[in-house]
Formats: sequence, C-alpha cells, structure tokens
Amino acid sequence: MNIKALLEERAALLVEAAKNETTAERLAEIRARVDAINYTVAELRKDEAEAKHEEELRAARTPNGGAPAPVVVHDDNKVNEQARAAENAEAVEKRANALKAGKKATVEHRAVASTSTALGTVASGDIAPTFEQVGTLDKLVNEVHLEGTGAESYKKPFAKSIGEGGITAEGADYTTAEPTFDYAAINKVKITAYAEVNEEVEKLPSARYVTEVENAVVGALRKKIIAQIIDGSGTDELVGILHAPAKIITAAQRKTVATIDENTLDNIIFDYGGDEDVEGDAYLVLNKLTLKEFAKVKGAEKRRAYDIIVRGNTGTINGIPFVCTSKLAAFGAVTAGNPYLIYGKLKGYELAYFTDTEVEKSTDFKFKQGVVAFKASVFVGGSPAMYNGFMTVQKAAKA
Repeated sequence: MNIKALLEERAALLVEAAKNETTAERLAEIRARVDAINYTVAELRKDEAEAKHEEELRAARTPNGGAPAPVVVHDDNKVNEQARAAENAEAVEKRANALKAGKKATVEHRAVASTSTALGTVASGDIAPTFEQVGTLDKLVNEVHLEGTGAESYKKPFAKSIGEGGITAEGADYTTAEPTFDYAAINKVKITAYAEVNEEVEKLPSARYVTEVENAVVGALRKKIIAQIIDGSGTDELVGILHAPAKIITAAQRKTVATIDENTLDNIIFDYGGDEDVEGDAYLVLNKLTLKEFAKVKGAEKRRAYDIIVRGNTGTINGIPFVCTSKLAAFGAVTAGNPYLIYGKLKGYELAYFTDTEVEKSTDFKFKQGVVAFKASVFVGGSPAMYNGFMTVQKAAKA
C-alpha cells in the first residue's frame, strides 16, 4: 500500500473517530490502526528519502550531466493534513501566549480530544509523564454543547413505553395504545480546579506548556465530571447514574450479586434491557480491581472463565465492552448493599456543556517561591436520560 492510500485510510478513520456513535472499543481499534499507519508512513517516507538521496549521489557522479528534475505530485490529503496541523499548532501557540501573558484562555471541549490527547503522548526530557489519572468515561457519554446559548438548564425527553394494539369489533372504539414519555432535567453546575506548578514550566515550548497546564487543571475538571457521572447526588450536583430518580431508572434495575463467578456476566446481560432484545451496545463500567476479580474466575481445567482483552482503561470481557474508572468502588472494598458495577448504554447519559473551559494564570500568590498558579472553571450538567438505560449491581452479604 502506498503513502497516499494510507493517508486516505487514516483520514477516514479520524472522521469515524469523531462521530458520537463510535464506541470506545472501536476508538481503541482506530487509535491502534492510526498508530500503525503513522509508523508505516514514516518508514515509507524514510525509504523514499534514502532512495532520493542515493539517486542524487549517483547523479553527482554522472559526468557531463545530471538527473532530471523530480516530478512533484500534488497530494490533497497531505495538504489538508498539513493545514490542520498548522491550524492546531497556531491555536496551541495562541493559548500558550495568552496564558504566559497572564490572560484568560478558553479551551473548546470539542477540540480537547484532538489537541490534548495527541500532545499528551509526547515525552519530555525534563518532565516525566505519570500514569493516566483521568479516564475516558466522560468521552463515552452523550455530549450536548450549549456553549453561548445562555441556557441555565436543559431538558432531555425520553420514551418509557409503547402501547399494544388489540382486536376490535366492527364499529367499536379503537384500542388505546398510547406511548408514554418523560424527561430528564439537567441543571447547570459550576466545577472549578486550582493547581500550582513550578516556574520552570514557563520555559517549555508552547505545545508542551499547554499540555502540562491542561493536564493540571483541565484534567482535574474531567476527573470531577467523571465522578459526578457515577455518583452525583443531583442536589447542586450532576445527577449520577447511582442516584437517578425512579422515573428514569426503576428499582428493578438495582441488581444484587454477592459474588463474581462464571455466571455473573450472563446474569447481568440477560437481565438488562427490554423484553425483545439482548442489547449489544451496552458497556460494563467497573473499577480495575473488579476487572481483576473477573480475571480470577476459573472454568474447566483451571482456565479463565472470561476472555478479557485490555486496551488501556477499555476493552472487552467475552466480547462485552467495558470501561474502567476508579470513581466506582472495587468489588473487594465495597460493603454489602453498595454498588460495584454499572451496565448500560453510555450514550443514555446526557452530559451538557453550558460553557467552554476557562483557564487563568497568576504569579502573584507565591511570587517569592517562583510558583505559578492556574485556575479553571466550566459550567456543566448531566443526568441519565434513557428509561432504564443503566443497571447497577450491588454487593450482598454472603449466606
């Protein structure tokens, strides 16, 4: 496969990755494929450069002549990619310059994934990266962008049931079969974060500078949002899945499972959803240590009862996608009657951004120590917004 074809494939994959319906499992596959394409393209370009250099050397050794002028092939994909890279670099440079000058910088949420994620993988000689501490759950739910609308709240309607027709005698009234609907109320909540960094960060190149600042404060905001998606009380907070009102998640969807054994996954999957379908696009949400409990279950001949594939904090258990989060208590640590696992359609959770994230810098507070302070804020709201879209699994005391 040539470079042009690889670039076309990569462009198509990036378009697919940007779609809301793309699952975490598919995103992981896309990232792996894009990484492979980047490596292959780099190697092919290296080979081309070496071949060109060798050709130039041969031409230099040719008496009374030279190699013909190279043919330049126009590649629209390459031009578009370079334009996007230049635009991205310009945005990063502007944000870095604004922060360094002590001005307020705005981070657009729809650009966070493409900017921060890519830059966050860059290694630095003087700042060693740490283990991932944020997670990706907030990127898997359904995002609604209300920035600039001035809205204070938001309502998401959802269907609860569909009626059933009946056999009707000639001239009799039609059978009543009305569907029922309700809505999830989503109110605006302010989330803030404050962080201090050493002044040496100011000397970093713009891309690294912006990455370190966003890791410090924007990452802190996202950690709180993820915690709220799981456990928000709904009172001056987001409505978490664990505290959804009964009109959205009924008591029947609060399942009790005392132990994790070879039947646990089947019991969860087949008890979830409507009467007609076994849902195929639902996720398990669990702590990494709960995932370990699944891995410890042995079947016949002491083989693992569950086929677990891990891709960072996502993966599959027997083909069922999962996402790990430390914001949900691990099975081994949770007490009886408390939840340790969630199963459901993550797009059934509505996360509304009422504003972009604003980041500000100050050098005044700890000027003598050479410490730079950053603060960030964002207005968000959230709630489960699909009728019985989530099942929570709680631990019961052993008999």
